[in-house]
Amino acid sequence: MNFKKLPKKLTQYAQIHLITHTDLDGIGPSIVLDAFGIPHIPYYVETRKIDEAVIEKIAELQDQELLIITDLSVNEETAEAISAVNKEPNGRHIILIDHHASALYLNDYGWAEVIPEKNGIKMSATTLMFKNLFDAGFEVTPLQRIEQEDGEESIAIPEYTQKEKDTMLTRVTHFVENVRLYDTWDWHALSIQEAADLNTIFYARRRHEFAKDRMNYILNGSLFTEADQQYLDFSKDELRKILKKKSKQMIIVENYTLKGHDEPINIGVVETDSFFSELGNHLAEKFEEEIDCVFIISLVKDKVSLRSIGQKLDLSKIAKEYNGGGHPNASGCDLSALGMDFISVIFEAQKKSIT
Repeated sequence: MNFKKLPKKLTQYAQIHLITHTDLDGIGPSIVLDAFGIPHIPYYVETRKIDEAVIEKIAELQDQELLIITDLSVNEETAEAISAVNKEPNGRHIILIDHHASALYLNDYGWAEVIPEKNGIKMSATTLMFKNLFDAGFEVTPLQRIEQEDGEESIAIPEYTQKEKDTMLTRVTHFVENVRLYDTWDWHALSIQEAADLNTIFYARRRHEFAKDRMNYILNGSLFTEADQQYLDFSKDELRKILKKKSKQMIIVENYTLKGHDEPINIGVVETDSFFSELGNHLAEKFEEEIDCVFIISLVKDKVSLRSIGQKLDLSKIAKEYNGGGHPNASGCDLSALGMDFISVIFEAQKKSIT
């Protein structure tokens, strides 16, 4: 499938389904589709469940329906199943848009577009979705979701003037760039706090409320609501406290060998359920001489966020071995996949730090 031609066909499908990741860059493509006036049904899926979710959706996909997968990659078995669907004559079709280097192998398939970087700029799934639609000539004409008295939702696309379209395009572009800046961590290098604030609000709000407020921004021009700003003021105070506290609590696991990397490494380990990226980057920089990377553990979610600086490690290769994935300096995986051996090593390191 020619990706340059595909967006032009979007209006021909009876229904569009979107399977996407659960983070900010996962909801981004859905907001972009709404901004371009393209109705769809979003499904948010964790990395470890993507293959199961795609296979289930293939079984449900009806004639003349399109499934778009963004910010996630599938294994070879699922890829072959997608290829089989796309060869059928019934109009069902599936495409995948991703930016993770660990998914580059999917570019062997005509239905996949994986672009980690373009013209020296790191990509995000939100950016790639936006570029595909904009380059195909779609205009920003935000759809509006209206809740009926019976609880059902209807969709309307008002008439917009060209001036309104131009203004809203600027806002969509700004939103898309903020998502890219945060997801690639370019916001830190460029000191663009607004991108980090957007991610903070994403995790502080219910997903549908976040999406609704961002659509209101595209329509009316306020990226953050008054409630958002109040929360940001509070969260920055909390972040300062957490960085100070967790810096003291971090345990260093020395000379540990992980799948996906040939040599033993020193890992800084800390447990928290918030501010994963901010904490990970802070610890990786502060203890750069002592550790190679940071593992931020969430016991509640059975997740580990992996963070590093520099080019010594490719964390995406390590995460992939433990039911995860991501970027060279920022990835995630399942805590349970690391196994009891890793947990035991943490406890031993903790005992040594006490004595």
